[in-house]
Order: sequence, then structure tokens, then C-alpha cells
Amino acid sequence: MTLMQAGFILILLGATLPPDPRVRAVGALAAVTAGLALAGLTAAPLPVHTGLPPGFAAADAALLGLAALLALTAAVMAWQRGGSGAAKAGAIAQVAGAGVLGWGGANLLAQAPPGATAGALLVVVTIGLLLLVPGRFVRPAAPESAGPPPRPVAGVIGLVIGALAVAAGSHLSVVVIGAVLAGWSGYLLERAAGGSRLPIAPVLTLILLPAWWLMATVAGPEGLRVGSLAAVPLSPAAERLLAPAFLAGAWALCGLWPLHRQMPAAFSAPVGALLLARVALPAVPDGLELWRALAMPLVVAGAWHAALTGRTTRLAVALAWVGLLAPYGQGVAGAALLLATAVLAELAGPIARANTRLATGIRIALGLAAGCGGLLAVTAGLRGEVVYTVLAVGAVVAAAGRALAAQARTASDPRTTAPSA
Repeated sequence: MTLMQAGFILILLGATLPPDPRVRAVGALAAVTAGLALAGLTAAPLPVHTGLPPGFAAADAALLGLAALLALTAAVMAWQRGGSGAAKAGAIAQVAGAGVLGWGGANLLAQAPPGATAGALLVVVTIGLLLLVPGRFVRPAAPESAGPPPRPVAGVIGLVIGALAVAAGSHLSVVVIGAVLAGWSGYLLERAAGGSRLPIAPVLTLILLPAWWLMATVAGPEGLRVGSLAAVPLSPAAERLLAPAFLAGAWALCGLWPLHRQMPAAFSAPVGALLLARVALPAVPDGLELWRALAMPLVVAGAWHAALTGRTTRLAVALAWVGLLAPYGQGVAGAALLLATAVLAELAGPIARANTRLATGIRIALGLAAGCGGLLAVTAGLRGEVVYTVLAVGAVVAAAGRALAAQARTASDPRTTAPSA
């Protein structure tokens, strides 16, 4: 397993190095496929060395084979189209990653029946091609403005104070008030940048206030210190009532469809994640388990909307929610990495555009963090909601297809290739 993880990291590194966006997109597909195979093995009920069910082994072997093939394809493209040292380094990393991945997966490949593996490979390739199709028909996003969006000072200060209250508040009252403040401040920022004028998301955070009151009533003189929320004697009925309130309040901050024009996702989503991690997970774990199956479809819809509209930071937020809603193993850690990547991508974007020397380093750092976080979140998700987690990963494949299609349209547009007069 360690060798396979090293192969995944090498493929991921190779996907971030080349300057050509199409090469990076193919490399990203290789990393996604390898990561899904690795996550499946990690989440499997039995370790590889004890023997896996034939069907499971065949499906995972097919993913490994496809990942290696995509990595080698990306390497050839990088070598042919590159010319820069970064492109050649990326090609070498992809070849090395494919070799290490195959070496580490030798035991799995030996267990997989050849006929079943060939059939699984055909199915995986067919599904992958179907996932790439939507990108060909989605209209390209409007070009970004040259300058950053307006950021009202009151909104920035309110969001920072609210985030600090949710992250460090020692009492539930401080956390809830901080989340509500962050919701209204985030809405103010997004509205100034051209977002919706109807404050649906911030109003939705107000549901946290009656949830706080109910918990205070149950806790009585024991109080609601954040460190002791797990000891609050909530009944199963109370957990079922409180869990959707905390989920709705956190979801209102994440900036995903259908609230994508309400919040600056990269900056407000971490506040919602902290609300779930510090309050909901310890206080109402059984209630979250009950409502998870109903919340996951909304996460998947948000992931697909982000993928098909080119909002990569919001796609990272959606994958973070996969880990948050299935907090098994390293799901919360994966969500933290993904959300940190989204924040840093928003902050470092202007720096990367202004300084080409720093652009590659920033791209590598963000790509590695997002890939590792996505692997942890997807592994956790597969242990709880297999179908919805795979659909969320499918949104990442569709995003890569959209990038390939957009680059192809750019290359074929004579206005982008003809010399200027």
C-alpha cells in the first residue's frame, strides 16, 4: 500500500508541473483514477494480502491499469509539447508514478481474474468517457475581470471575527453567534462582488439560534462549553431535530449550489466546516448519521455544478463536505486540507498571475494539497456512502473534461492563434 501511495504522489506531482493545461488535465485524470483505486483498497473490508473478492479485485485492478495508462499518456504529451524543464520533470514523474503504482499493485493484479478485469476496464473507460462528455457542451465561463472583486471592509472584518469565534470560542453561544456573523458578512462580500440580492443563506444561519436554545435547555446548569458538548444528555429525538439545524447552518456558509451566489465559498466554507467539526460531530453524531444520506445528494449536486461551471475552489469545498459527512478515518483531515487549498488558491491567484516564476511553485503546492486532501475525503466517504462519493469523484472527472474542451476551443479559435496586427 505504501508503494501505491508513493505512485499516486508521483502522478499527482507530474500533473502539476507541465505548463500546458491539456497535459495537466490528462495528468489530473490519471491522479483521480489512481486515487479512487487507492481509496477503494483503503476502505475495503479486507486487506489486499488476505485476499479480496474477485469482483472487487477486478474493478480495482482496472482502475490501476487505467491510471497507469493515463499517466503514460500525460508523460508523452508533456515530453512532446513541453520543452521546458518543468514539462520534462512532469513527464518523468508520471512515468515513475505509473511504474511504482504497478509495482505496488502487483499483488492486487495477481488476484484479479483476467477476464473480469478486462470487462471492468471496459466499463470504467466507458463511464469515464461519458463523464468527459458534459465538458464539451458547457459554455465557457465569462472571462474574469482584471482586478479583484470589491471587498467591503465591514464584510471582511465581520467574516474574520466570525471565523475566529467559531474556531476558538469556548462556549456554544460564542460559536453560534460567530457563525451567524460570518454568514451575514460573507453575504455582504458576495453581494458586493455581484452576487444575489436576496439574503437566503444568511437567513438560513439563523436556524442555529433555536438549536442553541434547545441545547441550553437540555444541558441546564451543566452549561454548553464546547469541550464538553459530547456529554450533553441529548435524546435520540433531540439529535434528530438538532442535526438538520446544524447541517443547514453549515451548508448556508459553504457557497455551493443552489446558494452559489450567496457566499464567497473559499472564505466562508471553512467556518461551516468548523461548526460541524466542533459542535455537530461531537454533540449529535447519531443525528448526522441519520441525515447524511439526505444531505449527500445536495453535496453531489453542488460538486457537479461547480465542475461544469469551472469553479474549482467550490469543487474542493464540495469534496471537503464528502469527508465531513463521513467522518471515518481521516475524513475531517481531508476536508481541512481541501478547504485550506481553496483559501490559499483564492489568496495566491493574483500572485501567481503577476509572477510567472512563482506560478509553478504555487500550482505544485496547491495540487499536492488538494490531491492528498481529496484522497483522504474520498476514502472516508467510501466507508459511508459509496454511490454518492463515486458521483462526487465523477464531478472531478467532468471538470477535467471541461478543461480539455475549453483548451481545445481556445486552440481552434483563430482569434487566439493569429498574430496581432
